[in-house]
Amino acid sequence: MVTGLTACDDGSEDGNGVADSNFTVNGNTATVRWDKFDGANGYSIEKAPSKYGDYEYLDFVSSGSATEYVTNDINSYYRITAFTDSGESVVIGTYSLETELFGENTCVYAPTDDPAKIQEELDAFYNKTDGTKEGAQGRARGEFTEERFAALFKPGDYNLNINIGYYTALSGLGLSPDDVTVSKISADAPISLCNFWRTVENLTVNGNMLWSVSQATSLRRVHVKGDMKLSGSGSTSGGFLADTKVDGTVNSGSQQQWFSRNASFGNWSGCVWNTAFVGVDGNRIPQNVWSGTSNNYTNIENSGAVREKPFLTYDSVLGYRVFVPDADDNTRGVSWSETKGEYLSLDKFYVARSDRDTAATINAALAEGKNLILTAGVYELDAPIKIENANTVVLGLGLATLRPTDDNADTLMRIADTDNICIGGVLFDAGKRTETLLEVGEKDCNKDHSSKPSVLADLFFRVGGAKEADTSVDACVIINSNNVIGDNFWIWRADHWDGVGWNNNVADTGIIVNGDNATFYGLFVEHFQKYQTVWNGNGGTTYFYQSELPYDVPNAASWSPDGAVNGYASYFVSEKVTSHKAYSLGVYAYLRDSAVTLDNAIVCPATSGIELNHMVTVWLSGNADSSIKSIVNGTGGAVTSDNRVSVLEQYLPKR
Repeated sequence: MVTGLTACDDGSEDGNGVADSNFTVNGNTATVRWDKFDGANGYSIEKAPSKYGDYEYLDFVSSGSATEYVTNDINSYYRITAFTDSGESVVIGTYSLETELFGENTCVYAPTDDPAKIQEELDAFYNKTDGTKEGAQGRARGEFTEERFAALFKPGDYNLNINIGYYTALSGLGLSPDDVTVSKISADAPISLCNFWRTVENLTVNGNMLWSVSQATSLRRVHVKGDMKLSGSGSTSGGFLADTKVDGTVNSGSQQQWFSRNASFGNWSGCVWNTAFVGVDGNRIPQNVWSGTSNNYTNIENSGAVREKPFLTYDSVLGYRVFVPDADDNTRGVSWSETKGEYLSLDKFYVARSDRDTAATINAALAEGKNLILTAGVYELDAPIKIENANTVVLGLGLATLRPTDDNADTLMRIADTDNICIGGVLFDAGKRTETLLEVGEKDCNKDHSSKPSVLADLFFRVGGAKEADTSVDACVIINSNNVIGDNFWIWRADHWDGVGWNNNVADTGIIVNGDNATFYGLFVEHFQKYQTVWNGNGGTTYFYQSELPYDVPNAASWSPDGAVNGYASYFVSEKVTSHKAYSLGVYAYLRDSAVTLDNAIVCPATSGIELNHMVTVWLSGNADSSIKSIVNGTGGAVTSDNRVSVLEQYLPKR
């Protein structure tokens, strides 16, 4: 059942609907409304326990009556069929509280549903075309489509073979991944190296799984009962996996780099340039090997400060709730063997929909103390979303996307310097001109949040590509607060598709970390025009870093911080930093448009508090005279068109 919803004066649940919604709730009573059908002499009403469950006849409403039906069963699905004098019958629509709550871009499935109809719907989205060049070949190749899709599965077993394409998110609604089982999941790579924007969470695959993905993807709280392949028909450049168990072998195949955190594998096979494990159990997991042009592994026994991403759950008695895991430290293996945290009922959330919500409606709910669910869709924001209350949870479903209107020159989300903020599952898309896309804490804030750290999980940032119009942002992410945990960021100045060029999608820096004691797991930052990453805070730690330099540098003069240094380092730790650690850093060069040189892939202070472990640079392709001269501070070999890979095991200055 759906519980925890309250009625408003307009008759809608929890302030999220409008007076003319198709399904409104007032206490324990629901009203189903539909549009009149021309020529109808009446309408039949049927109900089912779930979207594709077995429908039973309830009632018949004559055409002279109001086009609505009142029921005390608020949790069923209602199908309305119009009948005409000529004997024609037309299904007008199917209505439910779940559809009204989560919107048309989210489908909720139950074990009572006909599996053939679920399969048909999932296949239809995967193969769907939307009439644009982005979606012309279906969601399998719809790399920049505006469509978003979330599939939520209530606890139970599902005989489904699911292909997952762009902007698709699959989520189980149990407390444990083993509460929801599907037969097979496949994500192939029809566009090599660009298999972005898809997620799978909190379910079990009853066999083998293909997860051939690149950046801006997430596999969390998944139990694979067979083997898992990380590459298929195309080349792959990824990726991120956390809180996941694979009973068999994980075969990384063509993955150029890969990061796994707090997981359990029966076996691991394969590596190209950079593969890292943090807190991963398994008898045959590669140990620390860092010496050659390939097969370089980093294996760190336990995590540092860590916190798993919140997730939506469903219980037949208690209804929808969001589970918020506790923060932890020094962990190993999956968290769901002993899940620790708290449930928040749905009445503590504002459930936003892109077809009816604005920055004003969202901020009004947040100001009242609500948490926030962003359902699947693209939200055009004329002002920032403001997260000001401690303990706020913001959960995006189905790659929920925030994008500024032309009138918004500020940012998309601003988080106050407070305790215990959890943000997960949001795509931030640049617009005409904003200063940033996400800001965490105010400038020069200095509170200690170590006992109640904030977590930012599965956050993806994009400058250009989605629209033909030019885009501009100074820095995508600025983190001013202390003790922030970042878990799977892809921060991307687009290198292909619409509105892309040195003077078209303009962005100086991917991320600036000013706060102290920040921890990042899986930081991917690519193609920005100055530094990719700037670290100004002390005590920071990065576990796994992947970065490509900009392809489109027009000349050396356009790419120098002071005219004396060649190029902008990818990973820049400022001189004021006295302590910093980083593990498994890869910086890649495809300096395509001119013969430019980068002096150092990484720059940091040469002081005793700095520790960098396992670094690799790669010359991918591009202008034959381009190069990276050294890995860090003049140390480590050059990469050129003749010497394409260079590795450095450790940098420990002034010990």
